[in-house]
Amino acid sequence: MKERALFLLVVFMIFAGFSKSALALFYDFEDPGQADDWQILDGEGKIEDGRYILRKANTNSGIAVIGDMDWTDCVIKCKAWLLEGSADNIGFVWRCARNDLFYVISIRMDQRIGYCGCINGAWMNGGLPINPVPFETQVETEYELELVVEGNHFQFYVDGEDMGEWEDDQLETGMIGLRVWNAIMAVDDLSIEGPNIPKTTVEPQEKLASTWGMVKSF
Repeated sequence: MKERALFLLVVFMIFAGFSKSALALFYDFEDPGQADDWQILDGEGKIEDGRYILRKANTNSGIAVIGDMDWTDCVIKCKAWLLEGSADNIGFVWRCARNDLFYVISIRMDQRIGYCGCINGAWMNGGLPINPVPFETQVETEYELELVVEGNHFQFYVDGEDMGEWEDDQLETGMIGLRVWNAIMAVDDLSIEGPNIPKTTVEPQEKLASTWGMVKSF
């Protein structure tokens, strides 16, 4: 009985995880077809070994986006890595319309978290640091990134630690995505929640059906 109770507890925890995934647009990048959902504005992006890899191509920039121009507030989360060969930064873009119109927050190799707005090709602050203390950036290290966008207010977390906040009112809507500058970024388990953003349902349900099959056979 104790073994069965423990098994059911584990199943419940797995079920809770799947349910959470189903509340957001979610990419685990296990299916190569998931790459088709992403629009490349700069550089090269593809799925390799269950992770999405974004790198520069003809310029120093790489940008991959998803979504519609009516997306506004959101919470973006993912696991991310700076891969070998990186020299500068990786991060998120949001309220993106083109490769010269977006907000960006990034982990930089110069030991800081930088934020910027690219407004019709003009950089509004040159990637000024948002974090009050140096960030010990490491290559080939997994980071848990989270960006919270609410109106004109933006807050960024790394591994659950608050990295700082920023406000700007120049861009109101746009697509969401990933950006590198002279770097290579690997991403896994990416989720996006917010108004007008569709929910992922197929993948969690498929895994849930398999899990419940295990329960019934126990």
